[in-house]
Amino acid sequence: MPAFPILSFSRKPILLLIFIIVFVFLYHIASHPKVSKSLQSVAFYNNYDERACLPQLLLDKAPPTKKAKAAMVILVRNKEQQAIAETIVNFEDKFNKNFNYPYVFLNEQPFTDEFKQAMKHAAPKADMKFGLVPESHWSYPPWVDPNLAAEARKTMALNNKHEKKYGFVVTLLELRETIPTLWKTVEEYAKSRKIDVSSETSSLLFPYFRNPETGDFNLCHFWSNFEIASLDFWRSPQYRDFFNYLDQTGNFFYERWGDAPVHSLAAGLFLKTEEIHYFQDFGYQHDLYRHCPTKQSGLGCRCECPEGTNEKSIDHDRYYDTCLPVWLQHVKREEEKKKANWNIWT
Repeated sequence: MPAFPILSFSRKPILLLIFIIVFVFLYHIASHPKVSKSLQSVAFYNNYDERACLPQLLLDKAPPTKKAKAAMVILVRNKEQQAIAETIVNFEDKFNKNFNYPYVFLNEQPFTDEFKQAMKHAAPKADMKFGLVPESHWSYPPWVDPNLAAEARKTMALNNKHEKKYGFVVTLLELRETIPTLWKTVEEYAKSRKIDVSSETSSLLFPYFRNPETGDFNLCHFWSNFEIASLDFWRSPQYRDFFNYLDQTGNFFYERWGDAPVHSLAAGLFLKTEEIHYFQDFGYQHDLYRHCPTKQSGLGCRCECPEGTNEKSIDHDRYYDTCLPVWLQHVKREEEKKKANWNIWT
């Protein structure tokens, strides 16, 4: 009898057995929901809202060595010192203490020493810069009549890694009386620059803002008091050309064209739907309007969110002027179009 009997066996059955074991093992791994989801074609995969809470204990032991090249830019007045200090304390606790992104505070007037000290106290380890927005950037340009603009305002007062480039938390209706000619001006601009904004053929975000029944502006826009955007977008020649075109009308003053609808419609003209991200997992409140991750979504990590609507907080996702259902329907349509196109080629 050989010293090692197993060596006298044929190797084929052993190799076959090993192959079967490896095949079964890999099959079970590939069948796991998370793995099978990640194996989908990029054209189908868009589930960027998977729950992803920061591993705080691990981060405390081993702070991240890589982070995005970014900063927190905050437009704020001295009189809002207490409110913004509370926000920064919360933001540092929930997120920024792990990454130490710098803050850039901007004001139309010089910041007081008291304000600067309050911000330093709110985030002692953070790098901060305090800037003054020149009057020439927000006051009347030479081509605008200040008296005519003042009269227009009185009239309005009476009338009451996923290649994402823009992100929002709240989308809502704009006040029509503040932007009576904005939509027409934007359509004229698109026509003059040969930008396809039709609902049927355009690959851009723009159809989200169009009322399918009237073809007019549906008044939906992204609330810009919280937005995460690529500076490459704001600095691009296309956006600067668009802004200068609007600026020459004088209607930032004669009407009340705000940054929110302008940013939104610019995104509509130059970005695709897949380049926009809805931060459903962010808990956020501005004035009374609030968004919180729903329990059904399973998103959100350490959000301190009230429930329902009261005199201090409004659940805006369920409020009369929310555009969230319109956004979700638009995304669904775009996904269906993409899948249909994908099926044609496969």
